[in-house]
Amino acid sequence: MSAQVMPVKEAAEAPAKRARLDSPQPDSVEKVLTPEHIFENLRLRRIVRENHNSTVAQIALMFYRSSDTGLAGHGMGGMSAYERSFEKRGSAIRDPDDNSNLLVSTGHNQASVYDNENCGDHLDIMSHFQLPTEHAFRSCCWIRASDQDAVFAAAGDDKLIHLISLAWTREIRVLRGHSDAIVDLQPHPTESHLLLSVSNDQTVRIWSVLSGQCLCIYKYNGLAARFSPDGTSVFVGSTTGEVRQWPVPKLSETSKEPLVLSTSDGNLVVAAKRGIGTAIDCLRFANSHLLVKNMAGRIDYYELPSNTIIRSFAVRSHGVSVSRFDVSYDDKYLCVGNSRGEVYIFSIESGKSVRRLVHKRSVRPVTCSLFTRDCRSVVYTGEGGFIWRYDYVDDETLAEWEKPDDSASNEELSE
Repeated sequence: MSAQVMPVKEAAEAPAKRARLDSPQPDSVEKVLTPEHIFENLRLRRIVRENHNSTVAQIALMFYRSSDTGLAGHGMGGMSAYERSFEKRGSAIRDPDDNSNLLVSTGHNQASVYDNENCGDHLDIMSHFQLPTEHAFRSCCWIRASDQDAVFAAAGDDKLIHLISLAWTREIRVLRGHSDAIVDLQPHPTESHLLLSVSNDQTVRIWSVLSGQCLCIYKYNGLAARFSPDGTSVFVGSTTGEVRQWPVPKLSETSKEPLVLSTSDGNLVVAAKRGIGTAIDCLRFANSHLLVKNMAGRIDYYELPSNTIIRSFAVRSHGVSVSRFDVSYDDKYLCVGNSRGEVYIFSIESGKSVRRLVHKRSVRPVTCSLFTRDCRSVVYTGEGGFIWRYDYVDDETLAEWEKPDDSASNEELSE
């Protein structure tokens, strides 16, 4: 695998003035800053087009910090609010171990890493990686392998899992064992050296990213998977709409062969539905409950362990396609895209849609959408190789944008 920096095309969708998120605003202008107000004030600020000009399979933000006990905001009931502060030039101020500005994008045979915060309104490329063949990536995720390095995993049609170091700007390990395309990757929520993979070879595997060894194999025809928030179980969704749960056994890296578990070793959580669009393309957790999305755009929120539906979310104009969704850091909201290039934000508690992000230039199916850690940005991507980012803009700045241009003379206006 070679590493090279490649140019990308960018286009700003708003005036150049930065909306300072931490600057005080007059009480008469600024509303109470609730999550709904933040979502209401989201505006498209940045469009980036990947140089491969093809579908972006997945994007992922690096949320991990050494002080985190796990994947906060992804099933543990939410964490305390994460607020950013900014210096005078507009760059975010963060702790040395906070890498939440890193965004990885995978599509075609390429992976790109962007700085999502430190460059103000820009989404600037930091590193670029390309497979030597035309095999396409299908999934990616960040790994907490070291406090001194940022490492992400990427996998796809070449049947291999590539571990790539941002500090070294190169591939540091390849995980081998799958015999067909890899369609999903997930990190362990508490054990930083464990990685979960789902393949079309009808196996789901747990790997050690330190040794490169496969530690456990679940024999199942899965399409999407997720560790439980406490890391003791694995949930896998199938092409028929079925979801099964397996325990994570005691794993040993000294064993020469991986543990092998069959379907009978797991429990049925969601019965198979079959039919067009019933395949499970994404699993997430919120408030220790399971969110299950199918390719037709229906998301069911299951209470565990009773496996009963709390409520459902229906995504309008979804079509039948893979579109990964995300849960906010506080476990209160989810964002998901449809086949028309739109993204919906739902309240998990009420089930209601609180915002629809739509733009006349965004018309292709959304393949992946996510919140930033402070929920003041929503990033999504899809077909055509575009990455879209909506940012929170304060009321005062929005009011300035809506003012008429007084620099023009009366004669010019009359003409």
